[in-house]
Amino acid sequence: MKQIDLAYLPIIGRGEQINIICAMHEIKVNYLLSTPLGDDFDKDKEAAFGTIPWMKDNANDLELNDSMAIVQYLVYQYPGPLTPKNNESAARVNMYWAWVQDYYSFVLSPFHDIIIDNNDVFWRNSRLTDSLANGGKATGISNLKALHTKRLRFLEQQLKNTNAAPFMTGKICSYADIFLYTCVRAVQETGGFGLLRETCDGDPFSDFPIVKNIADAVGEIDAVKASNSKFSECPI
Repeated sequence: MKQIDLAYLPIIGRGEQINIICAMHEIKVNYLLSTPLGDDFDKDKEAAFGTIPWMKDNANDLELNDSMAIVQYLVYQYPGPLTPKNNESAARVNMYWAWVQDYYSFVLSPFHDIIIDNNDVFWRNSRLTDSLANGGKATGISNLKALHTKRLRFLEQQLKNTNAAPFMTGKICSYADIFLYTCVRAVQETGGFGLLRETCDGDPFSDFPIVKNIADAVGEIDAVKASNSKFSECPI
């Protein structure tokens, strides 16, 4: 049986893409709620690098403590609709996945500090950006909105240039599209990202129709619907 243990939190983050990939590849997930929001898994003691998501494959006891490693392992170890057909396709998918990873790291993750009122300077300074430095909350929101717009402008133009439809690399959905979908829906629907929606007149993706269309196309996939992602019920 294809079955993994997955430790994460009740947020969208980098973990929901793994749940959707497992749903599309018919991999059973034993979900472990990690500290500091649960007692099933102690990330500081049980994860190799003290971070989550963390995964263990029940078939061979392989443990992975990095979202990219987990995603690539699953789509190759258990081939399915998201497995690239060749090396060229894999390279293009990885390029787009890396774009989404940067968007999450530089925009969405720093936004989390503002949303949850995290004032731990040491933790924030360990982030890729310190969203609350030099101006506080209002400035942080403004700066991250500007970065959100700038990064998406590049992606939108690239997708326009390559005539991408309905997904980033063409007709076939990839794990990069899954990650993009989870980020777009998190911004559109989770409670915390209401801060970004408010500063964007309700629609942070109004100027990026191709990105929106790709997220909508992913959302129409039967297996994605069946994964029952609860974006509106998550804080971030």
